[in-house]
Amino acid sequence: MSEYSTTPKVLFEKNKRVGIITLNNGEMNVFDVEQVLGFRDLIVKLGNDDKIHSIIIQANGERAFSAGFDLKNFDVDIYVRDGQDMIYRLYNLTKPTIALVHGYCIGIAFLVALACDFRYVCEDAQFSLPEINYETMFPSHGGCTILPKIVRKISDAKYILYTGDRVPAERAEKMGIVDELFKTREEMQSKGMEFAQKLASKSPAVLAMCKVALNTTRFSDLKTGMAMEIEAMPLLTPPPGTKKSEAQAAIQKYIEKYSIERSL
Repeated sequence: MSEYSTTPKVLFEKNKRVGIITLNNGEMNVFDVEQVLGFRDLIVKLGNDDKIHSIIIQANGERAFSAGFDLKNFDVDIYVRDGQDMIYRLYNLTKPTIALVHGYCIGIAFLVALACDFRYVCEDAQFSLPEINYETMFPSHGGCTILPKIVRKISDAKYILYTGDRVPAERAEKMGIVDELFKTREEMQSKGMEFAQKLASKSPAVLAMCKVALNTTRFSDLKTGMAMEIEAMPLLTPPPGTKKSEAQAAIQKYIEKYSIERSL
């Protein structure tokens, strides 16, 4: 266990420049208070670590990536405030992220996967946002905001939100939720690591600026988006004599200017 492991329920290890987060809270990996806070704090630390260039999120246990929040010990303040902050920070993390999903992926776990850049998924996976089945719950934490940005048709998002039904991996792939589908966890983990290493070999600065630009301009007009792209280009080729620290500071200023990564 490394210095990053804030809790036994959220494990961390490094493979060269790839950071690997492993959910480790029993067979169903429910997100209790300890796991929410540990996961959120780890995301913050990794965002500030220049040695980590890409991140994998996976889970131990045979049955589930995660079955969602621990409803038997529900802490409204932690789950709403810190749970939402956890998703917000993951979605806006400037490093590329890959979720490796197997088994049940329900509620907040589904939103963790959606907040990642890529989703590699086993054929046994099932996705669900079941809040509609409870009169006092609402699909928050990005359910009504991130999901529609990922599915191919708005009616797919409506089906998931309106019914609460479990969506099998094959159907989720057709919806655009799944990027790569695998028969076994071993194959998924191998290919996921291969892809993470590929991303980790790219320029961290360019990747970070691309991710911020994509998140910012996806629904903006063309003129606004192209202006943001033009603004980024000279930062990667600073004038002769510019100190490395100054060049890095200019790139960071650009990222902070456009990034929406902040506490809610």
